[in-house]
Amino acid sequence: MAVLAAPPARQDAPHLPGCDRNQADASASVAAMQARIKSLSGVDRSEICTATRLYFLEVVKARAVAALCKSGTERERDLGRFDVDVAHANEAIAARCL
Repeated sequence: MAVLAAPPARQDAPHLPGCDRNQADASASVAAMQARIKSLSGVDRSEICTATRLYFLEVVKARAVAALCKSGTERERDLGRFDVDVAHANEAIAARCL
C-alpha cells in the first residue's frame, strides 16, 4: 500500500511536462476498465477477477498521476476519491478472487 502514500499537499503544483496528457490517459484507462467490468455480467469468475485486478491497477496509476500533477482542494478531493475506489476494488478482489 506504499503506492497509495501521497506526498504532502502543495499549494501550487508545478506544471510538470506531460501532466495534462497523463491525466487524460489515466482517466480514459479508468473509464475503459469501469465499462469493461460493467459489461461482464454472467461471465466466468476468473475473467471478472482479472478485470477487477486491472481496474485496481489503473486506479492506483491514476491516483499517482493526480498526486504529482494536481494541487490544492482538487488534489485532495481526487486523492480521496481514488482511495475509496482502491479500497472497494481491493475488497472485491478479496471477496471474489482468492
